[in-house]
Amino acid sequence: MKKSVLIVENDHDIRTIVELILLEQGFQTLSMPEPDDLAEIVVFRPDLILLDEFINNKPGHRLCRKIKQVPDLAGVPVIILSTANDIELIAKECDANDYIRKPFDLEDMVEKVLRFLDHQSLAL
Repeated sequence: MKKSVLIVENDHDIRTIVELILLEQGFQTLSMPEPDDLAEIVVFRPDLILLDEFINNKPGHRLCRKIKQVPDLAGVPVIILSTANDIELIAKECDANDYIRKPFDLEDMVEKVLRFLDHQSLAL
């Protein structure tokens, strides 16, 4: 069964590239600029969430905190994506499992996702 990754990213180009790369790696993906509500995430049942820190001018770390409070999602790893200088602190405070500083190298992003999902990598 394919592992699934939810990509919540405000920037359309980044969202599309990340989704294409993860699809090439054999993941099932769902990407969106912003979820309508947490139920949408619960229904998808992702194995990992890549979460932009800035979602339509709202802080993504608030969504991360909400995700971690939902029993069906609490164990799902969340990786925060951000250009913020204090992204390490932001990720820690919202109980994200890790962070990726933008701009990022796609191979590094894939390696981080693979580490969390114990998935065998295909060459980029």
